[in-house]
Amino acid sequence: MTLRSLRFIAIAGALFVSSPAFSADAAPTDDGLVPIKVKNIDKAYKLPGASLSGYNKLLFKPVSVAFSKSWDPRDYGGTFGLSTKDVEKIRTGLATLADETFRKVLTEGGYTFVTEPGEGVLELDAQIVDLYVNAPDTMEAGRSRTYVMSAGEMKLAMALRDAVTGKTLFRANDRKRGQETGRLEWANSVWNRAEAQRALAGWAKQLKEALDAAREKQ
Repeated sequence: MTLRSLRFIAIAGALFVSSPAFSADAAPTDDGLVPIKVKNIDKAYKLPGASLSGYNKLLFKPVSVAFSKSWDPRDYGGTFGLSTKDVEKIRTGLATLADETFRKVLTEGGYTFVTEPGEGVLELDAQIVDLYVNAPDTMEAGRSRTYVMSAGEMKLAMALRDAVTGKTLFRANDRKRGQETGRLEWANSVWNRAEAQRALAGWAKQLKEALDAAREKQ
């Protein structure tokens, strides 16, 4: 699985629970959130007075994945482009990787995942959007190698909600690209997966640090 543009709307990380600055003329969104400034995050929003303290269990909704509107599967995979099966393989593969990575990082950090709402449960809603695949590798025989400078780009939209009320506490949007090595790399599925996992793990660690910092303030 290759990513040519890795746009990930990430979690607002530990900085959410430090002291984010509100814009002086910030207009609230439809759900009452206001823009805040968070280092290394493109856009972040907070419900005034919201806190992550008191949440010690996590409810992770299924991750959804959507390609960029400018990405066309007909541009890849030979004469007829990528098949529907190939495209779905990329989407489901990335969604599964995101789920596995977040669960691994947060579980190792001491957090418990649950399957239904309850007291002290924080709902995580992650959506990968604007995914631009640079050079998809379906590992099928007869296809030529493709070399790229970067794995790709995507955006991860993350919302943190109270699982019982459904009230959105924080939301963040961030766009990131795969790291550029400065040389051409063979865009195979192993390299693409490693690049995606690197970015996902970074965001998962940010969320863990945010939850840790909130616990310390209790």
